[in-house]
Amino acid sequence: MEHVNNVLYESKLVGYPKPFKNKVRTFCQNPGGFVSQENYDNDLAVVNGHSYKELKSDNTNLSILCSHNFSEPFHQPIAYAKKVGELTNMLGDGHILVQRFGDILDGKRTWQDELNRSNLRPSLSDAVAGDITAAMPYRAMMNIINFIQAVDTVVPGFASEETLLYSPELKFYSNRVKMDEHFLTNIENFHCLGDSSGWTRGLMMASVMGVLMGRKLAENE
Repeated sequence: MEHVNNVLYESKLVGYPKPFKNKVRTFCQNPGGFVSQENYDNDLAVVNGHSYKELKSDNTNLSILCSHNFSEPFHQPIAYAKKVGELTNMLGDGHILVQRFGDILDGKRTWQDELNRSNLRPSLSDAVAGDITAAMPYRAMMNIINFIQAVDTVVPGFASEETLLYSPELKFYSNRVKMDEHFLTNIENFHCLGDSSGWTRGLMMASVMGVLMGRKLAENE
């Protein structure tokens, strides 16, 4: 990833892998970063990642997100994602699951002793070696596998057997808030910015919204 990191701190790689051709993309790229755990309601453990200014790891971590558009009569996408997360948590006994990409292709789980012998060390130390595919829906898993293999053509080594996959990474996006070009909502003097508005999907876009809002407020002074 070094060549990509030198050009873009947070690259956005997008694909539509066969056979489903759903949109799959990278998100939250962290050069020299660390995988972390965060907890939602009812102790749902999900994967996140971050970087420190001074402390660096030997790895680059990023998210791979699949977009799903469900058809009628289904209308509970957030509940669906939570169920996937709960099932993965069950397999990891409340911890994040980690699995080597090569083991996924070989149709086997990753064992802790195998992980200990790998060249790539997990930056989330309490992640549990296991089998992500036992909990991940087939469509999402195939999207992720085929996307990783496609990215390998432009980032050699991305689909290495020792590349580590952590699960679950879930994003519960809000509906887009209705507002005008000045980010003003239907509530007087109430503006909405960043991911909470439902209009951005990353640090750069959220930061741009903040800059534009700042300029507008400065004009009004």
